[in-house]
Order: sequence, then structure tokens, then C-alpha cells
Amino acid sequence: MKLDLGIEGVEAEVVDSNLMVVSRRKLKTLSSAVLNGGLQRASSIINHQVSKDFNHSNPEEYLVKVVTSLKLPEPTVGFMTAADVKRFGFSKLTVNDVSVAVLVTAGLSNAVAAGEASMGGLGTINTVVLVDADLTDGCMVEAVKTAIEAKCVALTDLDVRSRVGRLATGTTTDALAIACTERGKRFKYCGTGTELGLTIARTVREATIKAVEAQEGLTPNRPLVKRLEERGINVEQLVKAGMELYVHHPSMGSVKTAEETLKQFLEEALSDVNIAALILAASRIEDDGYRGLIPGLPAQTFSKDPVHLLADEILGMAIADYIAGSKGIFEYVRFDRVKPGIIGRMGPFMDDALAALIAGASSNMYSKLLKEALKKR
Repeated sequence: MKLDLGIEGVEAEVVDSNLMVVSRRKLKTLSSAVLNGGLQRASSIINHQVSKDFNHSNPEEYLVKVVTSLKLPEPTVGFMTAADVKRFGFSKLTVNDVSVAVLVTAGLSNAVAAGEASMGGLGTINTVVLVDADLTDGCMVEAVKTAIEAKCVALTDLDVRSRVGRLATGTTTDALAIACTERGKRFKYCGTGTELGLTIARTVREATIKAVEAQEGLTPNRPLVKRLEERGINVEQLVKAGMELYVHHPSMGSVKTAEETLKQFLEEALSDVNIAALILAASRIEDDGYRGLIPGLPAQTFSKDPVHLLADEILGMAIADYIAGSKGIFEYVRFDRVKPGIIGRMGPFMDDALAALIAGASSNMYSKLLKEALKKR
């Protein structure tokens, strides 16, 4: 598979487990690559796919053998990834005769927010930025900064979450290369306020989104169920929490029937756009609360769920009322007081949102089972 990069003399293609860039003239590169990282002049760049259980004592030596076997023109700047290199993201843009092309592969199994401890994994986001222009060393450093900022924005656009549910800024093993042809216009600056920086930011952002969507299937409009799973919450946990407060009566059939009915109403509620908006609103507010961004409510105070904070209960009542009316609100009070299962592990807003979700579904479950019981009499 060959790609049209829009840069004369520079070609890219995917061959087996390798995403490769080859240039007829040496490219000035600045990278964090495993092979020939730092400031170099390279004839080729490779992003080599390894297995998810890859473990080699000398990755650089391993890549040298790969490059030799492929007979790539050297020097070669080399990256490795466990992501499928065929599911790459690609974007290109030409502004005022300066062409920029970006290639990204993205695996998110080790997604983190910067400063967050890693929980392990081989996920990585590898980014190659190609610029048909002459960049000074300082400009290339600025290009690195601009590309990283654009990658973070792309992850925010898709609401990519770390293993602990925070907004991710990348993975612990992300790597990046800026490569320029050293011909045409000369640039000293590449910040986000410059034309070149804007072009790089737009292409990196688009290519990163495409790569994440291709590799991980994280589309912006993915279902609420998926968004909750990314925060460590699944339907089975919601059902289990609901059944903890279930009051059984023989006329309503078996407990198994009640459980299946509860799951049905939960899934129905989770597919409703208004419920999705309300629950995601709770999640966003909680993010802000833990950052201390709610006016008059420091993060330390927020985390203790103070009694004067009523907005979480108001939001919870709105969710319960929307799903099941007054009966839903009555049931919500019961769940909010006990906080069974997954509810008790949530923060100040999400515990109320989930309690209300489960309560509304639970109320509808009782109503349906009782109606069916009356029909049988």
C-alpha cells in the first residue's frame, strides 16, 4: 500500500508489518526514536510492528536487523509499536507552497494522563511529521512541542481515558519524529501561533484521530455503554448493584426474570440520548470537581462530597424522573442512601448519576413485573 504524501521525492508505504518512509535526499530529523533518535539526517523512517508480548534486551539492535533485512536506505530512524501499522492515520495539507504530511499509529492499552503512574501495557502512539521546507534546529524543537499539543487535543476530542478514568494525554511510550527536506522556505519558528505550526497542528490532530478510530474503534459518537466501560463501569455491575436492593415477591416471577428485566430497562435507558447527555454531564462535572475548577469548591472539599453540594442530587433526581417519573425519584432516594455495589465506588456526581440510572430502571422493572402479575390473575 503506497501513499501520496504530496512531497516530491518522499514516498511512504506499508509492507507487511512495516510503515516506511523513504526519501531520495536525506531528511533532517529530530526524534525520540529507538533507532537513530535525536538530531539526525536520515534517508528512511520505519515504524515496525512487534507482537504484544515483544521483549528484547536490545531493541535498537533488533531494529538494525529489521532495517537490514528490508534493505532500506540508511541512516534509518526506527520506531516500534504493538499497534497494527496497517491501521494508521494519515493527513496532509499544503499552505502557501509548504506541504506537511503526518503518519500516526495509535495503540491505547497503556493510555495515561501525564504525571499518572503507568499500569503497564505496550500501547503507544507513534507520530511522523514530514515537512517540505527548511527548518532550523530551534524550529524543529518547536514543531515537536506543537505536534505533542495537537496529539493531546486529538485525544481530548475523542475523550480518550486512562486506565483510571482520567482524560489521557498519551501513552507512556509515545514517540515522535519531525523530518524536513531542508529545501524551499526557511523557518525559525513553529509555535501554534505561526502558519507552519497551525498546519502541523491540524494535520497531527486529524491523523491522530484517524489512527485512534482505526485501531481502537473510538469514534466520537460511540455509545454511552462504551464511554462508561472506559471509566470502569459496565452493565453487569449496574445490574448487580440494582439487584442488591431488589425486593422479591413470588407473584413477579423468578429472581432471574427480574434481573433480566432490570438489564433490559438499563440498556434501554443507556441508549437514550438524553440520559447519555445527563450522565456525561455528571462525568464532566466530576472531572472539574477533582481539579478544583468548580467556583467556591476546592478539590479537597469536593472529594469529600460536602453536604452543601446539592447539584449532584438535583442531577440525580432529574435522571430518575426522566426515566420513571415520581416512582423513579422515590427509588433513587433508596439507592442514593445505601449506594450498593459500583455506586459506592464513584465520586460525588457519578454516584448520584448511576444511582438514578439504576433506580429509574429498577422502578420500571417493578412496574412491568407487577402489571404482568395482575394480568395472570
